[in-house]
Amino acid sequence: MTEPVRGGHDEGALVRWASSVPSGSRGPLGAVRMTGEAGVISGGGAATASPPGEHGRGDQPPGEHGRGDQPPGEHGRGDQPPGEHGRGDQPPGGPRRSRLVDIAEAVGVHVSTVSRVLNGDPAQSIRPEVYERILDTARQQGYRPNALARALKRRRTGALALVVPLLRNPIWAKLQRGALQRARDRGYVIMIMEEPTEDPRPPADYGYLVEESRADGLLLATALRIPEHAAVVTEPPHVYINRRGPDHGHDVVMDEPGAIRLLLDCAVGLGHGSLALLDGPPEVDTVYRRVGAARRACAARGLSLTVRHAAPTEDGGYEATTRMLRRGPRPTMCGVGSLNQVFGVLAALREAGVEVPGEMSVVSFDDDECLAYLEVPVASISMPLPELGAAAVDALIARIEGAPAGDVMVGEPMSLVRRGSVAPAKAGPGAR
Repeated sequence: MTEPVRGGHDEGALVRWASSVPSGSRGPLGAVRMTGEAGVISGGGAATASPPGEHGRGDQPPGEHGRGDQPPGEHGRGDQPPGEHGRGDQPPGGPRRSRLVDIAEAVGVHVSTVSRVLNGDPAQSIRPEVYERILDTARQQGYRPNALARALKRRRTGALALVVPLLRNPIWAKLQRGALQRARDRGYVIMIMEEPTEDPRPPADYGYLVEESRADGLLLATALRIPEHAAVVTEPPHVYINRRGPDHGHDVVMDEPGAIRLLLDCAVGLGHGSLALLDGPPEVDTVYRRVGAARRACAARGLSLTVRHAAPTEDGGYEATTRMLRRGPRPTMCGVGSLNQVFGVLAALREAGVEVPGEMSVVSFDDDECLAYLEVPVASISMPLPELGAAAVDALIARIEGAPAGDVMVGEPMSLVRRGSVAPAKAGPGAR
């Protein structure tokens, strides 16, 4: 579901509410309408039974409208708007949503005990077997807490804001998928904001989302290594995802040096001694860490390394590869930083008559299924992107709940996916 948000703070940003709450439970901008906690169903889906009178509805005489003098509202039911199913939000003929009182009756405990268990009350002193029975019963009955009631009680929105670059690169979808899944498991929804890559706003600019109670915390994936982004985010709970921010202790990143080791292990195993690393702008922290790790590792192993920075696009990959081929000597293996750049690299090599993998092996640091279906299937480093998204959500929720700050490194699972774009080096200057 997508909603453009207009206002002074949100100009130029596309905001998408990406809730992993099941369909039918979301209102505008992801507002959740769920069963109330103390046996109350929002939207009028529950009523107190009364004995039938002479009119068959308690002892309420029919008024001129036939419903006890209650005039029909514009919806025909006493000014009560129908839910999406016509009766609050309860589907016609469907089962009533589980309430705390239903779980309490099934387990044989007081409703307050159920509430304390499901809300994670740290002061609870409940026998382990009762605790497990309450959780099992809640799962069996499909219980979902009332988001509005919980937000008011905890003074939280139940939403997290994920700020990502506006890119066509599908690797961000994998990261978002991991974040959304973990957020759902933890009882949160995620608002995704996409920023233009050419001019992203500083991370501190997003503090208003928490200050205005739109979100409980920030997942920031647009921080750059530039002076304009050096301001420290202070008050709002936040973590930097796939980036390192100016304030340490809030970084959730992947093991870029580990990815470089996989590339070099492959290169050395195939006899390559001269490598190129074609990557994005050095202002991007992921690129900065990957290039630094490559320089150190190649120096330690006695390998020749050429580094080229370019825009993370097809044009960027094409232009950087064209310049590299003109300047020589030509490396025999090329690591490519982004999926979009890979297509430009392959086009430039094809245009120059450089055979892949016969004269140049190619490995992408982004892995996607499409790489297996190219004319020459491209080998890649499979990075733990869903796990990165999940770890970032866990780290942010920990900040929201008052845990001390600490950096997180996500290193597994990570592997080299071998495809047809890598082969042993031919004898020559670039071979070992």
